[in-house]
Parts: sequence; structure tokens; C-alpha cells
Amino acid sequence: MVKVVEDIFGIATNPFTKKAQVIRRYTLTNTNRLSVAIIQLGATIQSIQAPDAHHQLSDVVLGFDDVAGYTKCREYHFGCCLGRMCGIVSNGEFIMDERRVILSRNYQKFHVDGGFVGFDQVIWDTHMMRPDGVTLRHVSKDGHEGYPGNLVVMIHFTIDDENRFFIRVEASSDQTTSVNISNHTYFNLAGHKSGLEGLFEHRILVESDKRMDTLPDSPVPNGIFASVIDSVYDIRLPVFMGDRVRQFEKSSVAGYDVCYALSKEFNANVTRFVGRFLHPESGRYLEIYSNQPCLRFETANNFPEEPHGEEPILGKECTRYWQHCGFSLQLQNYPDSVNQPDFPHIYISPGENYFHETIYQFGVQESWKCCADPEE
Repeated sequence: MVKVVEDIFGIATNPFTKKAQVIRRYTLTNTNRLSVAIIQLGATIQSIQAPDAHHQLSDVVLGFDDVAGYTKCREYHFGCCLGRMCGIVSNGEFIMDERRVILSRNYQKFHVDGGFVGFDQVIWDTHMMRPDGVTLRHVSKDGHEGYPGNLVVMIHFTIDDENRFFIRVEASSDQTTSVNISNHTYFNLAGHKSGLEGLFEHRILVESDKRMDTLPDSPVPNGIFASVIDSVYDIRLPVFMGDRVRQFEKSSVAGYDVCYALSKEFNANVTRFVGRFLHPESGRYLEIYSNQPCLRFETANNFPEEPHGEEPILGKECTRYWQHCGFSLQLQNYPDSVNQPDFPHIYISPGENYFHETIYQFGVQESWKCCADPEE
């Protein structure tokens, strides 16, 4: 039995009307005490409370206790929805139906994560409260950030008593347009306050033998899928997060920021196993399932660096968030697919529906099993 509670989280300025608007929060709780809190601002996952092997609850999602935190640290995209197209669009333009579509360029010469006012800044409408969750709705107007068509987007957040958290995104348009919507949440199964030490204790696995390669000194994909075999990116068998992240110390990148190729063929009707993240000390684990062909996995590399004397991000319960204090799992289609003919199709036409499903399966594994089972 799932319980859904609505309360007021705060007040924010609507980016379209420029007027103050109440931000509501919806907290979904199941019989096992797993709870997920969603706020209208950015369709953001504000909190996930999950029990450990000793039945103690901890919030395993990084974020803030108020609207001000989310607006101040907007560039980090804590827990929010990204769209219309997440990721990068090279040169901020692409060819569609034999015409050039020019998008806003909000990062150098690129269009990134939906532009200047992406889905992360939208105050989403509450379409309906459900017995097991909530549905949020937004209409992205024709021409906004350069995108053609009026795009109607519905996000369904639900949980069940098997400790599964579902994110289902549906979209339709009155013109042919490109869609690639994702969620960007920072997790730490040791608890959001555990920092780098807790993160490094995780054992991680992602079922992929290829990653998306990029152009030299550029975030733009080159259309090639590189093998992960015999590299730091090969995590097809469980490895400790700390052991792997430390291997980046002499690299130009401070940790994982990689797009894993899960499938070269996109089929919205097939939801497949993506990976498993385990924190042995608490026993908490997270399994990921999705119908999306790509996983962007990142370890908060761009967070402030404590050894360099930088100011921390002040998160929930006045927690200081530093570099490598969380990891993000962004299920999506491939970035820059509109400019890569060999990447999966990313367009929808009038009468067609976009559908994205990601399932987070939470659970607990006793600590002695973590040690006794070589496969874990």
C-alpha cells in the first residue's frame, strides 16, 4: 500500500510569467518505509529515504531543503528533469526534414541540456495525484529555445511495495521534433551526508562493453563506440568505486564522466537491466532498469574541491558537498543524436509518442553476504 502526501516546499519565480509561484512537494511512501519526494520545480527528485540492513533510514539523494538551494546551484542539476534534449548538441543546430533547426547556444557554441530555460527550471503542473504516485505535466511551446512544435510532456513518478521506483516519461508534439528527456539525480547509498568516504565504499557494475567516444579536447561525440575492455571504464564485474576513481588522478578528467552504450538499437518496448550499485557497509543496493540505449555515469567531478580551498555546496541538513560525494545515473538516448546518423532515432512526428522508462530497484543485502559472495 502506497501513501502519497502533498505539502508546500517553497516559492519560486516562474521563468515564463516572472511571477512568484508556490512549489509543491509530493512524498510517496510504501509499506517498507521507502519514500520518494518529488517537487514541481524541475520535476526534481528531492529525497529518497531508504532503509539499510539494520532498518535505519537514510536519505540517499543529494539535494536541498529549500527552493533557494536549487536555484542557487542550478548548474549542477540536482535531481531534476533535463530536456527537451539532454546532453550536448554540436554547434547548437541540426538538419531535420531538410531544414536547419537552430537552437539556443547556452554553453560556448553548444546547446546543452535544453538551453537557457530547460525543463530543469520549469515549474511543472500537477496533472494528477495517483494512488501510487504523482503525474507532472508541462507544455513546451513551439519555438522555445529554438525547438519546433508544441511538445506536451507527462512524467509519472510511482513506487510499489517491492521497493521499485518508476520514472515514466511520455511526450507528443504537433510538429516533427527531437526529444531526449532524462533525470539527473546524485545518489550516495551510504547516505547523502557520507561524502567521498561513503561513495568510495560502493561496489559498482554496469553491463556495457562499449562507451561513446568524443572528438579530441571536445565533449562532442565522434560517432564511434570504443571498447571498455582493459580500461578503467570496464565495470562489467563488480569493482570498488574508490579504486577506480583514484585511477583518474593523473587524468584530465577527475573521475567518471562517461556515456555507456547499452544498446545500438532503441526499442521503447524493451526494458533491460543496466547495472547494480551496492554499499556493503549499509547493505543498500540499487539496481537500474531502463528502455533507454545510453547511460551517462558521472561522479560529481565538477563539485568544489576541498583540498583547493574552494567553498562547498551547502546541501540538505547543512551538509557540505565536495567533489566525489555522489554519483549520477542519467538514462537517455545518445547525446548529439540529431547530428550522428549512426545513433538511434530521436525524432517524433505528430501522432507518435515518445516513451522513456527507468526503474530504480532498491533493496538490502546483509553485510556478511557482501563479503561471502564473490559475485557481489
